[in-house]
Amino acid sequence: MIASKSDLEIALERVGQFSNPKIRFEQYRLPAPQVAEILWYVGLRHGDIEGRVVADLGCGTGMFTIGAALMGAEMVVGIDLDTEAIMAARGAAGRLGVGGSTHFVEGDAGHPPARADVVIQNPPFGVRVREADRAFLRGALECAPTAYSLHKGGLKVRGFIASYAKELGGRIDEILPLKIKLPPTYQFHKKRFHAVDVDLYRIVRD
Repeated sequence: MIASKSDLEIALERVGQFSNPKIRFEQYRLPAPQVAEILWYVGLRHGDIEGRVVADLGCGTGMFTIGAALMGAEMVVGIDLDTEAIMAARGAAGRLGVGGSTHFVEGDAGHPPARADVVIQNPPFGVRVREADRAFLRGALECAPTAYSLHKGGLKVRGFIASYAKELGGRIDEILPLKIKLPPTYQFHKKRFHAVDVDLYRIVRD
């Protein structure tokens, strides 16, 4: 099990980028420092990682999946539609020594093929495909009684998430505001990085 947040960050730097990022899926690799901060919050503040079965919906190359395994999760299931991303995530899990406690499945986040104690996810914000984030929220609360979900910041989004979570039989328990610096991923990205205000929601089923 990883000893410190800085050790976790160093380990997560070894998780690869998307080799062929697909804009329709809004694929971005989150920076290791922010992933480590999120997982430390989930694990240390709420005790929702160590010894738990965790699911990562839309796992991409495996940042949350592998990080949760390094923090002592009993098992972590990463689910994604992208075969290339799944293969990259499996390779990274093997390199980082958590191949035995991670399981990667090609599947739809809206209809997760597994049940878990906790979901930790970074869904698309719905910029390219309208309402894409809704399927992830539905899948998360179907999969587990507690979900941590990362969404674009702003009061309007907070109002929507609160309303939609209630519609799904859940409620927002806590919100952690964050600022994430995304590196350029697609050809139209011209800046060295793009700073985005996001919120991490802890949503629990009533």
